[in-house]
Amino acid sequence: MNTTVVGAYPKNSDERQELRRALHRADRGELDDSGLATVFDETTAWAVGELSSAEVDIINDGQIRWDDLLAPFAKAWRNCERGPLERFYDNNTYFRQPVISGPIGTDGKTLVRDYTFADTALHGRASLKGAVVGPLTFATLAAEDKHYRSLEDRTLAVADALAAEIAGLKAAGAAIVDVEEPALAAHPELVDLEIAAMARLAKAGTPLAFYPYFFPIDRIADALFDFKKFPVAVLGLDVRSRETSTRIIERLGNYKGTVSLGVVDARNTRLETPRELGDLIESALKQLRDEKRLYLSTTTGLEYLPHDIAVKKLRALAEAARITRGVPA
Repeated sequence: MNTTVVGAYPKNSDERQELRRALHRADRGELDDSGLATVFDETTAWAVGELSSAEVDIINDGQIRWDDLLAPFAKAWRNCERGPLERFYDNNTYFRQPVISGPIGTDGKTLVRDYTFADTALHGRASLKGAVVGPLTFATLAAEDKHYRSLEDRTLAVADALAAEIAGLKAAGAAIVDVEEPALAAHPELVDLEIAAMARLAKAGTPLAFYPYFFPIDRIADALFDFKKFPVAVLGLDVRSRETSTRIIERLGNYKGTVSLGVVDARNTRLETPRELGDLIESALKQLRDEKRLYLSTTTGLEYLPHDIAVKKLRALAEAARITRGVPA
């Protein structure tokens, strides 16, 4: 049974404020791009060090350079740019909506340099995975599209660009790539479009982990659990943050794939008790009947929490895995 995380890690802590200070200096013209890039690298090394020290088995790079989930792609892709600020779903955070002026294009190397740096900084202390925004999330959150005639056309074009990015991550060594797709849970009526978009991502030939977080997935569960329609390597399920979330565990008995069980709520400062985590894990194992098909994870990115709480959440996650494996603390 592996542990993993989803999304961004806190970029600063009470003891570490280097990145915040560097960004302020850059805004004032006191720090050039090269100097800021150095601080981003140092902060990434710190983040992956914390994640690996917490004994998480499979981590990402902390997404330290990501201003928001869409930013790396809106910045790098041809005929895209970052537009107006908007609230990010029901969170107290904001993102910049993409503006599309022509056909989207990419060389597929948007994330390669940062992935390679994080992998080197990790020194083999944990496995490193890649991550991309979901095609539906990017497409539905666009502020303006001057090129594509429909949401379907836009979503599939985004999927093609993301497939190139996933292929780039694969070439850099990523054995699996997360697809973070809150838009599907927010818009379950678009599930058929999601299936078509994910088929294009699959052409990159890299195992995918799919995370439809933030909202209940009751209306899309049938499609997600149909392994022929939705053959992802890992399916992420939030079983903590919503009152209806635990019901989904009862449906795992017929699922053929691997599940990343979101047992630690990354948007709530309350710490889970060992009993709470143990009950959820036990219920899932009864359905899956194979701990190799079960990952334990956060529900979403830990960036929504204060750093000290995020660290405690990671410790709870690792401890739950140790107890389940029967390994002494």
